[in-house]
Amino acid sequence: MNRPLLAAIRTFLALTVFAALQAQAAVIGFSVQSLGGSLYRYDYTITHQAGDAPIALIDIEFDPSLYLESSLNIVSDPSLAADWDQIIIGSQSGLPALFDLFALGAPLDGGASLTGFAIEFEWLGNGLPGVQAFSISDPDTFGVLASGRTRPAVAQPVPEPSTLALLGLAGAIFLRRSRSVPSR
Repeated sequence: MNRPLLAAIRTFLALTVFAALQAQAAVIGFSVQSLGGSLYRYDYTITHQAGDAPIALIDIEFDPSLYLESSLNIVSDPSLAADWDQIIIGSQSGLPALFDLFALGAPLDGGASLTGFAIEFEWLGNGLPGVQAFSISDPDTFGVLASGRTRPAVAQPVPEPSTLALLGLAGAIFLRRSRSVPSR
C-alpha cells in the first residue's frame, strides 16, 4: 500500500477514535415556532447519549441582547412538572438568563429522551431564533459536567460513539490485513 494512502487512513482512524471519545453526553434538539410578530416558541427534546452519570440539572442560556428577558414564559407539557422543576433564572452582569431544569425524582439515564419542555419569548435578534448554549451540571456541587449547543430538530443525526468506534475498528482491521498481504 502506498505511504500517502496509509497516512490518510491512519489520520482518519485517529480522528474517528478522537470523535468517539469527544461525543456529547447529551443532545438538546429544538424546534422553533413563530407565534406572530416577534413572538416565538422553542420546543426541546433532551437525549442522554452516553453511559455517563444520569442527567439531573440542565441550564439553557438566553442572551438578553437577543431575547426579551421579561417575556420568557415556560409553557412545557404539564406532565413534566411532577418530575422536573423548571424555572427562569434572571441574567446578571455579563451572564445570560437561564431556563433551568432540575430533576425532582429520577434523573435522565443514558439512552433515554425527554420531550415536552417549551418556552415562549420575544425575539430581539435578526432573522430567526437559533441555537443556544447549554450546560449540564452536578446537582450537588453545581460543577459543570458537560456543555454544548442546542441543535435544530431537523439536523442530521450524529453517529453514536459506539458507531464511530466500530468504524475505527473496521479501519484498523483493514490496515492490518493490507500490511500482511505481500506486495508485488
